[in-house]
Amino acid sequence: MMRNLVVFTLLATGLWQAGQGATVQLKAWLGQQLLERAWVQASASDQPALPWPGAVSHPVARLRVPDLAIDQLVLDGADTPVLAWGPGMEIGLNGHRLIAAHRDTHFRFLQYLVEDQVLELESRDGSVGRWQVVERRIVDSRRYLLDMDLAEERLTLVTCYPFNASAAGGPLRLVIGLRPLPQGEQGSRT
Repeated sequence: MMRNLVVFTLLATGLWQAGQGATVQLKAWLGQQLLERAWVQASASDQPALPWPGAVSHPVARLRVPDLAIDQLVLDGADTPVLAWGPGMEIGLNGHRLIAAHRDTHFRFLQYLVEDQVLELESRDGSVGRWQVVERRIVDSRRYLLDMDLAEERLTLVTCYPFNASAAGGPLRLVIGLRPLPQGEQGSRT
């Protein structure tokens, strides 16, 4: 009898843990599907569109990495409730764009970005900016403060690090800095 109880408890705990992990992945996937619909609506009307009733944010950009077959919608804001559904963007006074996302869902691909790689960031108005990776570094978030008021135009991608950490929420962050490419410039990778 005791053995059956132990087996049942272990099985139930294992299923619960697997369900928690699957829920995060399902939410990330579903969020992008609903955001796609809102993106199309917003593009057609030139007004922000909520992806579902009561949503905490709306899509403001589309991030593409052609080399890695990445195409993700980016939400307004980078707070925790926003990041549950997709990458979130904040913009500084001088145009510095910060996009943050979770390492185990939307920004898992950051581990494969290399220097000189080119990304595309499409605005809701349809304009597409091309950005080139110029730096990759690991920082301690307890000691490093990102300057959102940079005088230069810049795009910064941020996620937790390391990618294979067993627990979320550690202090390390992968910070990838990108510079804008002039219109028509392809960069060294496409």
